[in-house]
Amino acid sequence: MTTVKKWKAPNGNVCFSFPMRNIFERPWIIIAITFFVVATGGIEFYVYGSYILLVPITILLVLAFLWWIDIPLKSNDAIIAKVIHEIMDDVVNDDAKSINLNIVKSLVNHDSKGTYGIVEASSLLVLLDNGEVWEYPIIYHKPNKHNVAYFECVREHIISKDQEHIRIMNPKRWNRFLCNLKLSEKTILKLLLATIFIVGGLTFIGLFWLFVDFFVDFKWWSLLIFAGYGFVYFLTKYLYTKWHNKFTDFIMRAMSVPLEVICFLVNIISPFITIVGTYCSVLLLAFGVPTVVLASLSHIGWLVLKPETIVFIVFAIGSILCSSSYRTTKWMIHHTPLRDWGNHTYESYREALAIYLIHPSNVIFLLYLIYFAFLTVSGFLQIEKGSYLISQELDTAVLKAFLVFIAFTNMRTKAKDTEVNIKDLFQRTLKLFVHD
Repeated sequence: MTTVKKWKAPNGNVCFSFPMRNIFERPWIIIAITFFVVATGGIEFYVYGSYILLVPITILLVLAFLWWIDIPLKSNDAIIAKVIHEIMDDVVNDDAKSINLNIVKSLVNHDSKGTYGIVEASSLLVLLDNGEVWEYPIIYHKPNKHNVAYFECVREHIISKDQEHIRIMNPKRWNRFLCNLKLSEKTILKLLLATIFIVGGLTFIGLFWLFVDFFVDFKWWSLLIFAGYGFVYFLTKYLYTKWHNKFTDFIMRAMSVPLEVICFLVNIISPFITIVGTYCSVLLLAFGVPTVVLASLSHIGWLVLKPETIVFIVFAIGSILCSSSYRTTKWMIHHTPLRDWGNHTYESYREALAIYLIHPSNVIFLLYLIYFAFLTVSGFLQIEKGSYLISQELDTAVLKAFLVFIAFTNMRTKAKDTEVNIKDLFQRTLKLFVHD
């Protein structure tokens, strides 16, 4: 427990001091991490004869070193912020109440310069409900041969004109940044969605590749490493519950890092899996079921069709079904793993996202995109090399199916513009039966 000494200066300001932690203390932490990194690299070279992990474990060592030297600094900053709030919160509340204002939030800020983060000035920043930002200076007195280093909390405030301080305290600074970019809300959402899709997709592909590589080039050493980690993890968890102290807490945190990384990666790829799984499920049911039905009828001889004809019919029916029957596509989602099973709250959000994604307007865009990509590649190969993407018959079947789809979508669009009153049409038709 750190001992903090407080006293009141002759000018009325409250001062405090405490034994500050030094950088590079507890060297056993970085020594243990270095030993772990070297041991991991040595095991990889001895067992697999490769240096694949050399780069990631080197990066891990550098990050661990930066984290290690940052521990004392974070500890000192936490103590300083806690003591300053204990001393100044009442003073700040009294100053705000005296002019009938309310405090939104307050925090201790350090202004630094250079790559070493040399602190030039410190202050307690206070945001009020009228938008003003107050600064209460915190003066650092360096140690000398008579006194130890200490901090002085100034009781008088100034209204901040520093734009950096105002941006730090203003809760709408992120919105202001977006507004300065002059991007519409729709554009921002598209960028965020694209980022989620790209990052999640790359992560999913990476994890899938590692999973396949593990089983294709399977080695018992890999299984022993996973089993060994599981054993050490549960042993550490058991020791942590029996003897809870700083050492076991550190070991438990270190052993939990791989699991936390895995959970983080799973959370990243979850939106990607939902988006891709939604469209794959709908396309599989809309195109797969007609394929099975037509192929079965053709196989048993009830309706003999060529494979190219089956492709044409399936693509035409599937495209029309997905783009026109919202009720049918929602029924498909309710019969896939993306449905709300009632076990967790996120399942309802996942189902709602899936149903939103399969709205006819979204599906029509996706189908046009798929046809566009297919026909672009097929047309290029046919013109440039005189070849076909699949075969001449199948490429033609897909092209004709796309033409049917275009004709259907245009027909639906024109039907909305057609002004036909059913009652009026019925009355006009009945008049045809009237004869003079």
